Amino acid sequence: MGWTPRSAEILRAVAAYQLAQEALAASFAARWAKALAAVEAREVAGSLSELEAAYAAAVRESAAASYALSISFYRLVRALETGRVIGGPGYRPGASLGSLWQDFNSLTGKRTGSGPRTPLPVDTRNPFPAEDLKREAERAAETFRHQVADRVAKHERERAGRGSAALDDAELMAWEREFLESLKTGGSGAGGMLVQDGGRDMIHTTLQNDPGALGYYRKTDANPCYFCALMAGRGAIYKSKRTAAFGAHPHCHCQAVPIFSRRYQLPAANDRFSRMWRDFGGGSLADWRTYYSKTTKT
Repeated sequence: MGWTPRSAEILRAVAAYQLAQEALAASFAARWAKALAAVEAREVAGSLSELEAAYAAAVRESAAASYALSISFYRLVRALETGRVIGGPGYRPGASLGSLWQDFNSLTGKRTGSGPRTPLPVDTRNPFPAEDLKREAERAAETFRHQVADRVAKHERERAGRGSAALDDAELMAWEREFLESLKTGGSGAGGMLVQDGGRDMIHTTLQNDPGALGYYRKTDANPCYFCALMAGRGAIYKSKRTAAFGAHPHCHCQAVPIFSRRYQLPAANDRFSRMWRDFGGGSLADWRTYYSKTTKT
């Protein structure tokens, strides 16, 4: 008899993985908010170098954790679905479902599952890409420029246009608070996307390199936007060069879940979004957005 995919265990791992990735994005956002809280609105322009260094460090560390978590998740799901373990970073000789769960539980900080200690057959190929630290640094710098530096420059021009104003002026204080909030929200949303992309990009590249992988499906968070719901409703996306990109956005917590067997099981939410799309009956993306909003509010 062939290996039977452990669907219930896979779905538990998927849920734990998504929560752990959300936690990494939240940890980054908290570090960014703390860095901003230490700077007065009038001092931000003169503190950009320090803020950029803090931003880049927070992105780098959380993205590295996302990358490591995704390798563990990929290896675990692959083993649960195929009964074989893949080599590459983090592989330990004699790996079993028990040891893979142990590694995954350690990285998520939650005991989601366990398994036997019988060593699994090994696929020695290493499909995992090395971290591209230069590319990650460039993306963090570009994001900081768009979400922080450009906003600060615009704010400074607007402040100069206001002329002199009393520091205790209520309107001015409210304006400054709104400015700092925009830096916090914009920076955390875009930076959180970079953090989770550390894992999402790794999974997509690995899928293309792994002959045993068939594709992926999109796992949304509890309250996805209309676009993410539509993408999740497509079900499995079988791998090809055309489907290599995932398509996340700021504040998006969707994750790519690799599949290795035609006997995979989708989360209930994916089936629900697929039924919603069929009931929608067709139309533009704007029409779908309206339909989705009305349907999910009822």
